[in-house]
Amino acid sequence: MSRTAIPVTSAYYVVMLGLMSALPPFGIDVGLPAIPSLMSDLHVTMTQATQTLTLFLVGFALGPVLFGPLSDHYGRKPVLLFGIAIFSLAAVGCSFARDIELLLCLRVIQGIGAGAAAALPAAIVRDVFRDTMAVNRQSYVAMVNAITPLVAPLIGAAIISSGTWRSIYEVQTTGGIILFLTVLLGYTETAPLHLRRSTVLRATAHAYIAILSNRSYILSTGLFAATFGVMFAYISSSSVVFMTLLGASATTYGFLFALTAIGEIAGAACNGRLAPRFGSERLLFIAVTGCFIASALLLTVALTGIRSISVCTVFVVVSNFCAGIIMPNATYRALQNLGSVAGSAAALQRSLQMVAGAMAGAAVSLVGGNSIVAMASVMVAFATISLALFRISVRKRADVFSRDCL
Repeated sequence: MSRTAIPVTSAYYVVMLGLMSALPPFGIDVGLPAIPSLMSDLHVTMTQATQTLTLFLVGFALGPVLFGPLSDHYGRKPVLLFGIAIFSLAAVGCSFARDIELLLCLRVIQGIGAGAAAALPAAIVRDVFRDTMAVNRQSYVAMVNAITPLVAPLIGAAIISSGTWRSIYEVQTTGGIILFLTVLLGYTETAPLHLRRSTVLRATAHAYIAILSNRSYILSTGLFAATFGVMFAYISSSSVVFMTLLGASATTYGFLFALTAIGEIAGAACNGRLAPRFGSERLLFIAVTGCFIASALLLTVALTGIRSISVCTVFVVVSNFCAGIIMPNATYRALQNLGSVAGSAAALQRSLQMVAGAMAGAAVSLVGGNSIVAMASVMVAFATISLALFRISVRKRADVFSRDCL
């Protein structure tokens, strides 16, 4: 176990890893209340404003598959510091951007830097801990990460109440600098020396070939990514829907967003208790169906012209609750047969998740018009894809079982 400035058994070490993992959602969620302010100040449309979220995801999608292998070769610490520095410098540029084109370019760069933070905490846990202790530490890291979507919009709302959208990026810069110094002073390299001396490009290529030839992985990862598409269709347009169309204040929006995020956390908690009793496949069927029904009902309400904060919130909470059940089950099904390449498979799954999110955000912008209808339409589209992929995966598993019985 490597000697570190922050002891690996300390709670501070877990918090440090959690903050690394939380940097990407911090780069998105804290800026959600600023979308209307950005539209007004730069004189841009909702489509252009929400592209600041979509293009961040495009950059972020490159991070895990790029920085994961590089961290094996060069070590975790230099790659982490490089990524956090890129995130922070891009945030500085965003705070001074005078037109939407420059802002969008910088958001892509910022997303690429954030990818380093998302790719490495799980690898660091594997470097330092073993067996049940590794599972325990990873759970705490995930818990710190899960808190970010709850508090980030509230932080953003507080910033907007006394500043402008540029203040959001100033706060991101400050957070990035603090994290950079924390990693610089508090983290000592944990990557095994024999990995850093080896060439990983060929092994990485072989790993991805094995992953992409696994049908169960493709279907389950597609289910995972499509479910995130449902969620991000809401995330990318939520500030405009609640604040501009439904008249909520920035502070009220922050609390509403936190409430919908709690739905996902509650779903994940219920999944942990119910999966051993009812099984992954039965829970997935209920959750995938529930996500589709909630999204379809939201679209139906939107098409009738009803504009209600409470109704919209209820359907999104139900959809997110179902997503909280779907995503961990889909992850388990995707990785269960990939043993030695599970790390690369998880990194690729994270990247494909962000690609789906970027597609969902872009789709909401393209649909346009009544943004509640646009949001709900894209949610239904991705929920339909999730349902279809689940049905196909169940059929494939049944076919394999039938052949094994013959």
